[in-house]
Amino acid sequence: MKKMMSNTGRQPVLHYLVYQAPVLFLVLDRQGIIQQINRFVSRLLGPDIVGKPFDDILIDFHHAFRLDHAAASSDTIHLLDFDMLSGNAQTYHCLFYSFDDQILVFGHLDLDEIEALSSDLLAVNQELNNLTRELNRKNRELGRANEKIKALSRTDYLTSLANRGYFSERIEQMISLAVRKSRPLSLIMTDIDQFKTINDTYGHDAGDRVLQGFADLMKTSTRTEDLVARFGGEEFIILLPLTDICEAHAYAERIRQALPEKDLLQNGHPIFASFGVSQLLPDETSAGLIKRADTALYRAKNSGRNRTMTASGNDEHPSGTQMSDRLRQP
Repeated sequence: MKKMMSNTGRQPVLHYLVYQAPVLFLVLDRQGIIQQINRFVSRLLGPDIVGKPFDDILIDFHHAFRLDHAAASSDTIHLLDFDMLSGNAQTYHCLFYSFDDQILVFGHLDLDEIEALSSDLLAVNQELNNLTRELNRKNRELGRANEKIKALSRTDYLTSLANRGYFSERIEQMISLAVRKSRPLSLIMTDIDQFKTINDTYGHDAGDRVLQGFADLMKTSTRTEDLVARFGGEEFIILLPLTDICEAHAYAERIRQALPEKDLLQNGHPIFASFGVSQLLPDETSAGLIKRADTALYRAKNSGRNRTMTASGNDEHPSGTQMSDRLRQP
């Protein structure tokens, strides 16, 4: 290559060929040993191929290539597969020229093949973009479907309140938070009075309307942070964070007093309910909190129904018709 570079007229061309041209350019001796390479070859095949036989960088399973024949026919294009640094094989169109005691090798890709490959790559890329957009859309739909399934799994189908399973999950979290923050947590249990008689007298459709109407009343009478759930049958439960027993009792009373004003049966027949209220005690479990509210509800039922009773262990409050009677006393 130095001999060729000595001709000043060739120097710009050779400089471009050695340092800039995107073609293979190798200088071999007559035995086929690689003497020099350009920057493009170094980048694709590695600089350490200098000193190796030219045949070593070819993928020629049948040993069909003959360097001496190629060097003797400079006008013949040879399609040769080279072993790239990337681990892939690449086919180049190669020409061989004899120059004094050296053999010059030039190689270039098939431009038509490159154009076709680029077109194919663009098409594949476009298809991948389309598939990616479709996949993202499907994932969004799946996410919405999963959220809907999750919501349905937590919801009572008739009243659209939280179901008992979700309530059981949330009460543990809310108790843990109340204990950690040293904040009050109260619970209301309520049951529609003589609900079996309602079903027997007016039918199950009427009974369903009563349950739905009672659920709507509780939802509109409580705060966003409260949890209202259907506990089973005609029994409901309300969990009230940041609420002490006095406030919980007042919540229950507002609901109890509003219920008969709702014409849930659409025939003027009033509906009543009984309530039991408890506040979380130190070291109390969710089962204990629920049990005490349930016991208070049972006492309300046994005391004549349509009243609110406070659980044992919490301060006693007048309730139901008892409270109304006391308010009327001079």
